[in-house]
Amino acid sequence: MLRRFLLSALVLPSLSPALEVRVSDTLKPAQALEQIRAARQAGDASPATIVFPEGTTELLTPLTLGTQDSNLTITGTQSTLIGGPKVTDWEKHTGEIVKADVSKLLPKGFLPKQLLCDGERQILARYPNFDAKAPLYGGWAFVPAFPPAGAPEGHLWKRTLFVKPEDVRTWAHPEDVELDIFAQYGWWNFIEPVASLDPATRLLTLKKDCAYDLHPHNRYHFQNALEELDAPGEWFYDKHSGVLYFWPPVDSASQSSPLAPREEQSAPSDKEAAPNSDTTSANNASSSSRGARGLLSIRLPLTDAFFKIKGAKNITIRGLTLTGCHGSAITFERAEDCLVEKCVITKVGAFHGSGVGVSEGKHVRVSHCEISFTGSNGVSLSGGDRKTLTGPGHAVEDCHIHHMGVFNKNACGVSLYGVDHAVRHCHIHDGPRMGVQMSGNNLFVEYNHLHHLCLETQDGGAVYTGGRDWISSRGSKWRYNLIHDVIGCGQEAGGLKHPWFTFGLYPDDNSGGIDIIGNIVFRVAHTPIHMHNSRDCIVENNVFALGGKFQFDLHGWTKEQRFYTSHIDTMIQGYESVAGQLAWTSMRGMELHPKDAIRDDGTMMSGNRFQRNILFSDTPGVKYGDIRHATAKWNTIDHNLAWNGSHPVVTGINKVGPDKPGEPLLTENFNTAELGKMPKGWGFNHRPNKNVQLVGADGALRADCALGSEPGNPKTVFHGPDVPITPGAAYRVKLRIKSTEPTAKMSLAFASFKNGEGYWQTQGTSITATPEWIEVEATGRMPRENEATWKPWMKHFWLRIDCHEPKGQIFIDDLRLTECEPLDEWTSWQAEGWDKHSLIADPKFVDWKKDDFRLQPDSPAFKLGFEAIPVEKIGIRK
Repeated sequence: MLRRFLLSALVLPSLSPALEVRVSDTLKPAQALEQIRAARQAGDASPATIVFPEGTTELLTPLTLGTQDSNLTITGTQSTLIGGPKVTDWEKHTGEIVKADVSKLLPKGFLPKQLLCDGERQILARYPNFDAKAPLYGGWAFVPAFPPAGAPEGHLWKRTLFVKPEDVRTWAHPEDVELDIFAQYGWWNFIEPVASLDPATRLLTLKKDCAYDLHPHNRYHFQNALEELDAPGEWFYDKHSGVLYFWPPVDSASQSSPLAPREEQSAPSDKEAAPNSDTTSANNASSSSRGARGLLSIRLPLTDAFFKIKGAKNITIRGLTLTGCHGSAITFERAEDCLVEKCVITKVGAFHGSGVGVSEGKHVRVSHCEISFTGSNGVSLSGGDRKTLTGPGHAVEDCHIHHMGVFNKNACGVSLYGVDHAVRHCHIHDGPRMGVQMSGNNLFVEYNHLHHLCLETQDGGAVYTGGRDWISSRGSKWRYNLIHDVIGCGQEAGGLKHPWFTFGLYPDDNSGGIDIIGNIVFRVAHTPIHMHNSRDCIVENNVFALGGKFQFDLHGWTKEQRFYTSHIDTMIQGYESVAGQLAWTSMRGMELHPKDAIRDDGTMMSGNRFQRNILFSDTPGVKYGDIRHATAKWNTIDHNLAWNGSHPVVTGINKVGPDKPGEPLLTENFNTAELGKMPKGWGFNHRPNKNVQLVGADGALRADCALGSEPGNPKTVFHGPDVPITPGAAYRVKLRIKSTEPTAKMSLAFASFKNGEGYWQTQGTSITATPEWIEVEATGRMPRENEATWKPWMKHFWLRIDCHEPKGQIFIDDLRLTECEPLDEWTSWQAEGWDKHSLIADPKFVDWKKDDFRLQPDSPAFKLGFEAIPVEKIGIRK
């Protein structure tokens, strides 16, 4: 009775026996938690609730909940928690820039990475400046190309780069400056500390190696220098003096300012507006009061998290708005039966900070939340035992997740790692890379709406997984997802390219055993589904439409490829780590040991069933599908429906008939080639070093094989004389080859190029040269004028020869190029063993031009066994 009396002032009258404590101006969150703990120690085991007040509450230290805090609900009404102190006592610095000493606000050694002004993140001072009109693709500098001679000898690709003359900068403290760069492939960005920038040589040196090489054309900006604070909305913290500098943003609706008399600045404000959010929720407060206040509210997020749950059970966090923290807003470690529900989590996390992070434990759910503008991932789930396939059952359901990866461009909407996690009925969009990224087993991605992803990176997908260990992602299911507008961004000599090389569904790097069923994937930069040596996958009853290059592909590995040679040991280790475990005995495809993965036809990709899908395009020349290093003996593609509007269905397989009558278009026997000289019309595409030669030798053409260290010239590639193009024509080249090495891998293709316009080539034909002369053949077809791959600049083509060897020489002789009778591409495709029972027919969508890919009742797809996709069940449930 005494304990109840002491708490009565803090507890609302209630018929429930539950313990309730309210946070207030006089009772801080940590004190409220101590009240609950005191009650528990006094013997009250009833469920407890902490209630936050309306308005804004500063929470600068995480509430850490352990096992003793189980059975606790944390909630509020129109309650916003903010994880950064308000900065006051501003002084004028120069021009529009103001400054304040914040050394006493920040923990010792803490370097702020974010600044909030009226709840909105501001820009860390940078060069080039942020471009508000082109926030993704503007405001970048680019690493210049090397001169024709290539990179300097001994160039440190991971440590140094050269800047253009106009990008040379001078800083008082270059050691404080950071380089934010999309290195090498542009898969994601790296933020690296600068050591120096030499204005004379324009050489930038980092303090440590970047994980990837720093290549020409990589985009970057410098940040964190006072000298770069030259635009509204930029800020800088000087760690040497403890002074914060800020140029307040231009606000046409208000003349708000951080400057005011000190007594006015120091007045507390616990009624700040909640951050903007487009989710209708009781905890959304108006953010339009900025002009009415007259003062800008400026904060430095510093708390590591708002809530850290470690080992507790039955924790519910409901109906709160969380904004402005340095790390992840909420983290769960070894927690069980916990729930985050109806929360708005926005503008949280620096480079490694996410909305919600869950590791180990059991049955943690994130439900009906809006999570946006996170530094890294929206939500991260991990945990589970791979050997026993026992998982925690964590799930993200009915959440709106968007604009993730503000700082970390390898971020995704939801990350799944381990066993038995799910993301269901979510709306995920506007992210720099994946919507869902996963690794593990028995992972479920279903009934989600994902769009506008891979906006800032390339070679990604709306849903992505890999399987270099052989056992990932077996047992997983991607079902009934609506996916569209996956964009991609490439870094090329002409600047940024978008849309660019990226995909809808992406089972990458030998991933296996996934059920991919009932998805609608359309308007994707490259391919709606890219199966990169995927194994044992069931791909059925999907709509793959409007891919920029083709509607699906199977790209396998061979024993000679670096993918296989680099990862075979990892595959064997992964397989043997679970082989014989009871849980794995029924897992599809596990009867094959990876040491036996290379099939009798030299391919590795096997066990895939691609059936009863609709493949749709409306663009001439866009391919139906693309197959590389995969055969119909080990994979099934059949009972599908293909359609390309009024245009022919093209496959890229161009089997040719007999030669057309007439003389060859080109013959070369090199008998008259001057010894030691390059024959007329021949030349290098790529020359690894200046010692590599392409010359006449003993009545043949001799090419030196070499591998170079420069990324732009990795191997010997050379070409023959120009041949006039006839659009749509098919060609056959025959030639004799030999090598000084026991075996030499090569490839032949037809190609066309015009400087400043573009490059095109046919699919290469792989051949192996030996010390004995052998005759080889390659064929290909030129694009038709009504196909997407045809370009007006394509006037000539030439034979391209790639040498894949590090040493030795190859010899070419008796070359003969002729025009042939082309065969229909669909017939050629079927002759390879694909789609023997498939149809070319209009699928009769309800209205695909308005993104409605439901089928009309008389669709011919139903005759193939296609089942209607439950579109009405996709997305967030009310």
